[in-house]
Amino acid sequence: MNLRVSHHTALHACVFRGAMSAVFSWSLMLALVLFLGACDSDNELVGEPEPEPEPEVMVDPRVEFNLQTLGPIPYPPDNPPRQERIALGRLIFFDPILGGEKNVACGTCHHPAFGFADGRQFGAGTSGSGLGPSRILSTSLITGDPVGFEPRNSPTVWNTAFNGVESATPSHLGLQFMDGRAEGLEDQAKKPIGSRVEMRGDAYPESAALDSVVARLRAIPEYVTRFRDAFPEEAATLQGDAIINEDTYGRAVAAYERELVSRNSPYDRYVMGDDNALTPVQKKGLELFFTKAKCSVCHNGPMFSDYRFIVQGVPQEGSGKAVIPGDDTGREEATLDPADRYAFRTLTLRNIALTAPYMHDGFFNTLEEVVRFYNDGGQPRHPEVTDDMLDPVLRDPLGLTDDEIAAVVAFMHALTDPGTALPEFLTTVPAKVPSGLMPVFGVSGLGSGKTGDRR
Repeated sequence: MNLRVSHHTALHACVFRGAMSAVFSWSLMLALVLFLGACDSDNELVGEPEPEPEPEVMVDPRVEFNLQTLGPIPYPPDNPPRQERIALGRLIFFDPILGGEKNVACGTCHHPAFGFADGRQFGAGTSGSGLGPSRILSTSLITGDPVGFEPRNSPTVWNTAFNGVESATPSHLGLQFMDGRAEGLEDQAKKPIGSRVEMRGDAYPESAALDSVVARLRAIPEYVTRFRDAFPEEAATLQGDAIINEDTYGRAVAAYERELVSRNSPYDRYVMGDDNALTPVQKKGLELFFTKAKCSVCHNGPMFSDYRFIVQGVPQEGSGKAVIPGDDTGREEATLDPADRYAFRTLTLRNIALTAPYMHDGFFNTLEEVVRFYNDGGQPRHPEVTDDMLDPVLRDPLGLTDDEIAAVVAFMHALTDPGTALPEFLTTVPAKVPSGLMPVFGVSGLGSGKTGDRR
C-alpha cells in the first residue's frame, strides 16, 4: 500500500515537473517573441518614446525658384542716360517723318495704348490709316501699288533694354527681332525704316533708306538743335546739321526705348516681399510655372526668357519671309544656316497679357491657347517640323488640368505693369513733333475709327 502511494506520488511529481517544464518553455518562447516584437527597425524597445517626425520645411517660392526682379539697365558705354537724348528719341519714335511716305512712325506698330505693340496678328505699316486692330492698309501714295501686311506679329518694346544674347543675362547688345538679326537697340532702330511694308513704302530704295531719313531730320531746324543738345561731346567736333548721322540717330531712338522698363508688376512686388501681391490662384500658377508646366525651362531669369532660339513648331500663317517663299524659317532668315530653320527667339513674358495675339505669326489669340499648345505636346504643328526638330522639352504633353492651365495663365497676368512707376511722358504720345506732321496721337490719330479684321 505504501509502495503504491509512493509510486503514485512519484508519477504525479513527474507529470508536474513535465508540465512545469513545458510551461516554462512556452513562457520562454513567448517572452522571446514579445522581446523581438518590442524592437523597432533600429532595435529600440517600443517602450521608449518614438522620435518626433521632422516638421515639413516650407520653402519660400522666392528662394526655391530663385525669383528675380529687373536689375539696373545695361547701358552701352557710348549711350548713357541723358534726359535731352531720351526726350529727343521719344519725338523721333512718334514722328511720321521716318516713314518713306510720311504716314507711319515707330509708334504706329509699337503704341503705348497696345502695350507698345499693336494688338494685331500682323503689323500694318506703310499706307495704313488708324491704329491698332482698327488700322487698315491701302496703296502706296507714290506708286499706287498695294502694300501688304508685315510678315510677323509686332513684338513689344517694353523691357527690350534687358534682352540677352542667347542667355537670360541682360546685355546692351541683346538680340532684337524674333530672328535676332539686330544686336542692341541702336542697331535695331535702323532696320524698320528700310522695310517697304513697315516704313519705307515706295519713296526710295532700301539701300537709300537710312541716308534719306538722316537727310530729312537734318532739314528740320528743331531736330538739329535737339541733336546738338543731346550729343554735346559729338557737337564739339561736328558742325551744324552733321550732328545728325546714322550713329546719333540710332542712339537717340535707343535712348528712349531703353527707358521703357516695367518694374512694378504684382510679381515684382511679391518678390520684393509683399506676400499679398499675388492671389492664391496666381501663387499656384507660379508653382506650376516652375514645376509641372515646365515654362521656366525657357522662360527664366529676370525677363522670363533665356533668349535662346528654339523650334516650337507653331503653324505658319502670313506672307512668310525670304528663305522659303510663303514660309518663315525664323533664325535661318538672319543666319542663312539651315541648322537654324524654324527656330525663334524665346520672348519675354513681362507684360505678355498686354500684347495678344501670340507667337511670331500671331497664331494664338489668347494665353490659354498658348498654354494648351504646349500642354498638348506642341499641337497643332507646322507640317515641316518633325519631332526630332522640336525642342526636347516641348515634345511630350504636360498633363495639366483645366484648373492648372487657368492658374498658369493667371500667374502670367501677374507679370503686367504698364509703366506705373515711370514718368508719364515716357508712356504717352507727344502732342506735336518737330516735323509738323501729326504724331501717332493717342488712339485718335489720322484715319482712326475705321474697322478692319485684326488679322
